[in-house]
Amino acid sequence: MLLAHRNNYFENEYSYLGADLVISGHGHGGLIRLPFTDGLVSVERSFFPSYTAGFYHANGSDLFVSRGLGNSGRTFRLFNRPEIVVLTLEKK
Repeated sequence: MLLAHRNNYFENEYSYLGADLVISGHGHGGLIRLPFTDGLVSVERSFFPSYTAGFYHANGSDLFVSRGLGNSGRTFRLFNRPEIVVLTLEKK
């Protein structure tokens, strides 16, 4: 298991480290979301970010991204409710 702040490094870096599960945040769910879609604007102010919230899979590794509770700097959330996540890990 790997706990990593930056979700955007998952596919090209973290997924090759051998961890079965990567838990991350940073993306805040995409600061702006449209209903029933992924993030529209990232915390870096780019459009259509990857890995904004929930589970993802790449290169034999799984990623979970939390939307978190807060924001960084002078930002706001639109259609992007904060969340507290409880993950339950079970043996295979």
